[in-house]
Amino acid sequence: MPLKVKNLKVEAASFPILKEVFWDVERGEITALVGESGSGKSISALTVLRLLPESLKVSGEVEADGVNPLELKGKELLSFRWERVAMVFQDPSSSLNPLLTVGEQIVEPMLYHGKVKSREEGRERAVELLKMCQVPKAEERFDAYPHQLSGGLKQRCAIAMALACNPSYLLADEPTTALDVTVQKRILELLKGLSKNENLGTLLITHDIGVVEEVSDRVFVLYAGYTVESGKTEDILRRPMHPYTKGLIECSPKLNGGVKRRLRAIPGSVPEPSERVEGCPFHPRCSKAKEVCRKEVPPIVKEGSRTFRCFFPEG
Repeated sequence: MPLKVKNLKVEAASFPILKEVFWDVERGEITALVGESGSGKSISALTVLRLLPESLKVSGEVEADGVNPLELKGKELLSFRWERVAMVFQDPSSSLNPLLTVGEQIVEPMLYHGKVKSREEGRERAVELLKMCQVPKAEERFDAYPHQLSGGLKQRCAIAMALACNPSYLLADEPTTALDVTVQKRILELLKGLSKNENLGTLLITHDIGVVEEVSDRVFVLYAGYTVESGKTEDILRRPMHPYTKGLIECSPKLNGGVKRRLRAIPGSVPEPSERVEGCPFHPRCSKAKEVCRKEVPPIVKEGSRTFRCFFPEG
């Protein structure tokens, strides 16, 4: 069974943050969650691990291999976070503890969850993980502190730590944002290799269509707290159905050359969660919007493996 989120809603006291989000991840594949900042990508991932403030109200279906994390408490929830679903955060400088060596941070969860019987065994396993994540001189890096490592090495160590308890799924939140282009490519290749070779289901959260094109098998497009389109990566990039998806593609440079084209910008910006927009949330920025778009939220339309939420889809 996959990791899946269905009809997910997150509400603050006076306004909704996520209105209707759905996505799923299969073992052995990379699924991309794409959209501008403020679309709801990270919040939907944090919901899976129950890392949102308790003041927020969460409803909908969340399931990983038949387990609902919204119903878990205490040690069961801790086990879920490490043994079933783990997360790589956007900034490794913030997610790694500066007072502990990277090796200690990898061994600690393995000891807590009973994956190893001693620190010596933990060190051997941690070095294996560092090598798997392509960390050079892994034995030496084990004893290094985060500040002694480059951004790319810190991110590889963060990925190794997330894999410490052999999870089924990995949530990677903008894992290449703070890295230069060359290192970005290596991290993406690493995630792609782990997904295929370790049968790991990876959710890659990104705003970069180029990254989506490079590594993902399927795509879910989020906008203003809604999933507005989903499908196989090649299908969506070749023929986007939602105007927002088309806009994201048109404002991104092509990675592999091809016909030259002018980059276009999507006018306006994603509405704040507290900003009330009647009808389709994208209609203020959409050149195809008509009266019905200003009054009603479009229903989900299914066409084979494709889904989209639009009254007047692209053809």
